[in-house]
Amino acid sequence: AVVSLLSLWAVAAFGCGQANQYQPPPPPSVTVAKPLVKTVTNYIEETGTTEAVEYVEVRARVRGFLEKINFEPGADVTAGDVLYVIEQAEYQAKVAAARADLDAKGVALTKAEIEYGRQQKLFVDAATAETNVVAAQADRDGAIAMQAASQAALDQAKLDLDYTEVRTPIDGRVGKTLVKIGNLVGGSLATHLTTVISYDPIYANFNINERVFLSLIVRRSRDERIEADQNEIPFFLARAGDDGFPFEGHFNYADLAVDQSTGTYAIRGIFPNPDQKIVPGLFVRVRIPIGTQEDALLIPELALGADQAGRYALVVSSQNIVERRNVTVGIKDGGMVVIDEGLGPDDWVVIQGVQRARAGAEVLPNQKILAAGESEVVTVQSESVQRVEEAAPNTEDADAAPEEQGSVPDNANASPDSP
Repeated sequence: AVVSLLSLWAVAAFGCGQANQYQPPPPPSVTVAKPLVKTVTNYIEETGTTEAVEYVEVRARVRGFLEKINFEPGADVTAGDVLYVIEQAEYQAKVAAARADLDAKGVALTKAEIEYGRQQKLFVDAATAETNVVAAQADRDGAIAMQAASQAALDQAKLDLDYTEVRTPIDGRVGKTLVKIGNLVGGSLATHLTTVISYDPIYANFNINERVFLSLIVRRSRDERIEADQNEIPFFLARAGDDGFPFEGHFNYADLAVDQSTGTYAIRGIFPNPDQKIVPGLFVRVRIPIGTQEDALLIPELALGADQAGRYALVVSSQNIVERRNVTVGIKDGGMVVIDEGLGPDDWVVIQGVQRARAGAEVLPNQKILAAGESEVVTVQSESVQRVEEAAPNTEDADAAPEEQGSVPDNANASPDSP
């Protein structure tokens, strides 16, 4: 009996010991950084299309059967290269006939000149009538005209013969042939044989809206630093999938007026393209610098959120409480974005762990600093801090009374046999 009482007392003492206390989970850890302050260049960015500076449809200018094709589709050609040869025998014969006719007209002219000279001498000696002199002069002048006509016919025959060799008028890349050997070309219409396109340089056409156009005019009238020569304005181009804007060109042309049907203003840039990496007809993005912005605030674009109320960033206060800040976003600069309104230079913005932060909740911030010109961050403190702008809290706070931290019933974790 004594043993039984001692056993019951031991079980009771063990089961009714010190109660377990509820420990709340620690605040989530996030990375914070102050906005990067730097001077950035403002741009306008539009979508456009590329266009060949030189584009030629090569056509047959004389009638005949196609005898030769002297190129491979897609090959680079130089101005003056013979692409096609049309049968030449007929045109060579016409040249020979025109040359013979010209020789005959030359003989007739010589005879007429001799007769005119003879009649003049006879008239001086009063041995012929004046009408004979006039007639001889008319025959001489007619022979001169006939010789000129024959010369023109010979020139045309030579030109037609030259046209039997179809040449490219520009440097560029030749397309596929549209007519095969043995087919009749020319005739009433100049047959389209192939196309030659020049790739270097290349145009990029795009439009800006009327509001942007007017703002550019106002800025140009106020900014004396803008050079008068518009051709010196740099343009930057990117194709789909390009990282950044790898191609640089300059202004080439602006339209004469705003298109009233669309409210847009047409602009064209020209870009060197020696490697032919830009082809005509591409949809591209064009960026134009329009000025600089001093002391701009930049944060990584991934630190921004968006909802029906607009774009926002999460800021950690000195008490480690997350605050929502609605922001106005400016231009992009690499992986970062300019914040025009909503943030200050001393705000600690959540840049990593945004999904773990919630407005009004406490977080454990880890301070980092944004590197100039990069979207990555460089660690300033290797350990998490307990306050963004204050020293770590007193460790005595961790021993707060159970009433302040919350508790569970004393027997929450006790044995089922406990009293």
